[in-house]
Parts: sequence; structure tokens; C-alpha cells
Amino acid sequence: MPRSRRNLVLLAVLFLVIALAGCGDRASFKAAPADAPATAQASVAAGPSGRAMAGAPAQQAEPAADAQAAQQDGRHIAYTHRYTVEAERAKLRTVVDAHAARCKQLDCVVINQSFEEESDHTAPRAMLMVRVARNDTAKFTEALKTGEGRVIRQATQAEDKTLQVVDVQARIANLTQLRDRLRKLMADPKAGIKEAVEIERQLAQTQGELDSMQAQRRFLAQQTERELFEIQYQSQRSAVERGIAAPVKEALLSFGNVFMYSVAALITFFAAAIVWIVLLGIAVWFFRRWLRRRAAAKNIE
Repeated sequence: MPRSRRNLVLLAVLFLVIALAGCGDRASFKAAPADAPATAQASVAAGPSGRAMAGAPAQQAEPAADAQAAQQDGRHIAYTHRYTVEAERAKLRTVVDAHAARCKQLDCVVINQSFEEESDHTAPRAMLMVRVARNDTAKFTEALKTGEGRVIRQATQAEDKTLQVVDVQARIANLTQLRDRLRKLMADPKAGIKEAVEIERQLAQTQGELDSMQAQRRFLAQQTERELFEIQYQSQRSAVERGIAAPVKEALLSFGNVFMYSVAALITFFAAAIVWIVLLGIAVWFFRRWLRRRAAAKNIE
């Protein structure tokens, strides 16, 4: 076989292999998104033993029932409730203060409270973060839904911390027993000076580890015995903002996301095309070389 034909055959085989590999990659890429909805549904539908639950405000009774069931069967569940409350601009601060006051009336701790005044470019908004004892969560939730504010968004996340609690409790029990034994050895008059120094060193180390484990247990108890509420407050939009100006405002807010998605698509295109550009350059080089050899052969003839 002449060398020029052999080069053409090798080039054709190379393109065939690349095309088959590209088809396989596209098939696997298209098949991947089909699994995404099932995964998302599984994560949302997961109960207290899973990681997240989301629902409308009318479904608030379900986490409370799950919390009671968790307490009965010995599970330790950490609940986080996220609310978005809307109120009139003039009454927004009043709504926030009312919810904070209701928290103080209950077995509740205010972790963070902030309020941002209205400016020329932004509407007033506020944030309230509290931890409510499990027995008072229903009362605090009722206060969120019955005031001058209106709950427009709610999500509940549940995280099972039973394994962490059991592990910390077991370590506390073991360290407590070890500390008690070391204290008995320290009180033994038969112990020499060298042994007493070593026992005292081990006792101090054990006591430090025990204090650390007890601090972790208190932190876990705060998470599992008190439910976290993260409440975002926003002002009601006027009819003009909701009507005529809404499309323009949404377009301006989404400008950054659209721009970055376009840049990402351009980068993806170049990343996918650079390989074909190189291969096309190699193919053109082989083809031009073959044409030159063919022309040279004709001139010789």
C-alpha cells in the first residue's frame, strides 16, 4: 500500500474512534439528569432519620409529631425551621419586636436579632434567630402565623444526632469511671512519689477529656432539645412593584445570573471545541501534505 493511502486510512480510523467515544460520552451525559429528580425527591421526602423536610406552613404539625415520636423511641433529632414573614413596611419592626417578645415569654432564647432600615435602593428587612424548647414550639409557631405578619415561605430540616449523643454519653461514662479509679489510687497511702506524679498527670488529662465530652453533650442537648427558628422578614411590595415594575425588577436581579451562565456556556463550548480544532488542524496538515506529495509525483511522471 502506498504511504499516502496508508496515512489516509490511519486518519479515517482515528476519526472513527473519536466519533464513537464522543457518542458514548454524550449518552452518559444525557442519562445522568434522569436520576437527579429521584435523588431530589428522596432528599425532600426524607423524615427525621434523613436530612431534610420541606413543606407548606399548613404542614407544621408533622415535625411536632415526629419530635414526640423521636423522644419516645430514644432518638435525638435536631430541627431547624426557616420562615419568611412578610409585613407592611410601617409595621415590619413591630412584627419583629412582637415575635421577639413572644420568645421571651416562652422557654426560648434569642440568638440573633437585626433590623435594616429602608434606604433609597433597598426596602426594610429584618432577621430573627431563636432556639425554642420543644414543648413551646407550637406556641411560638402560632405566634408567627397569627400576628400582623404573613408567613409566605417555610421549610423544616431534621437531622438525626442519635449516634453522636450515644457516642458522647458512652465516652463520658468511661472517662468518669477512669477518673474515679485514678482518684482512689491518688488517695492510696502506699503509692510512691513517682506513681503519684504519674497518676496525677493521667488524672488531669482524663479530667480535661471529660470536661470536653461534657461540653459536647451540652451542645448536642441544645440542638436536640431546643428547635432552631431562622426567620427572615421582608416588607410587602406595592401594587406597582408587583405589577408594572415586577418584570423589569426581576430582569435586573437575574442579569448577573444570566451573564455568568452565558460565560460558563462559552467556556464549556471552547473546552469541548479545542480538541476538535486540534484534530482538524492535524487533518488539514495531513491532507495538504498528501496533496503536495501527489503533485510532486505527477511532476515526476
